[in-house]
Amino acid sequence: MGRPTGSRNPGFEQKRAQLAEAILEHLLRTGISPVSLRELAAACEVTPPTLRHYFGDRDGALEAALRAAHRAGEEHMAYTIGADLGDVRTALVATLRYLVDGWVNYGVGRLNALGIGAGLDHERLGPAYVAELLEPLLQSFEARLARHVASGELAVPSLRVAALQLVSPLVMALLHQHQLGGHACRPLDVDALVEPHVDAFLRIYAVASS
Repeated sequence: MGRPTGSRNPGFEQKRAQLAEAILEHLLRTGISPVSLRELAAACEVTPPTLRHYFGDRDGALEAALRAAHRAGEEHMAYTIGADLGDVRTALVATLRYLVDGWVNYGVGRLNALGIGAGLDHERLGPAYVAELLEPLLQSFEARLARHVASGELAVPSLRVAALQLVSPLVMALLHQHQLGGHACRPLDVDALVEPHVDAFLRIYAVASS
């Protein structure tokens, strides 16, 4: 007797996750545009109907790849949030340098370039990039700042605004230098930017010691 219409194979979610990871690996090697469902299927060594079964369409497959990227980054976001890194200046310098290192050397920049490339002016993939990559990055720094508010080191009226102020200049500098090739026309040492940027941030939000 066959399965009821609409039912899923045993292990459906596991296979779906494996395919999403394979799609993500392919995109990291080749870029996101232009890419077809047929190309993604070939990269996964399956047929296009198989990908449609698991993801519905090309955009569904790309959304799943962004979710796979989110899962891959969870341990790094946990470090930003929870690592015991000392006083507020030391911690912010360390976490921003961790972001710079991940961006340049461990694929974080490539992931964000993929998400931006797929998501700009796209009603499905734009929100997916925000939900799976951009907001988790910002929220991990919101949570880091909240630790230092709780310890009495910072006075921050809006954690969201402060996290944007802290992270956005570094992300712009990294995009400028690496994904957009700005190193060739106007080089910038992004790592050297971190400490003066943190010092400027703390002049706004640090609680003066008595």
